[in-house]
Amino acid sequence: MDREEVLRRSRNEKNNEMEARIWDRAMRWTYLGMVLAAAVFSYIRSLDGQPVMDLCATVCISVFAGRIYYYIKTKDKFNLIMALFALVIAVFATVRFFMGH
Repeated sequence: MDREEVLRRSRNEKNNEMEARIWDRAMRWTYLGMVLAAAVFSYIRSLDGQPVMDLCATVCISVFAGRIYYYIKTKDKFNLIMALFALVIAVFATVRFFMGH
């Protein structure tokens, strides 16, 4: 392999790493936006006496999916704990939603 080939491959790897970091940051902003929007809509719905557990369940299921995927890929125990915590809250919120709360 010549010098130019090594440089070309190195540049391609650097771009892939940069894209992965950008994607990770974008997903963090997605989570943040989803949680804030759900909080605002839950607050508004609660003022009218409407149930809000569906929004809570939706957010927690989304967080669970992201964290369990991250755990599967990295085996990071913190993400497993966060995934299980989000799953428990999602199940609780779903049950409460179907009970009419």
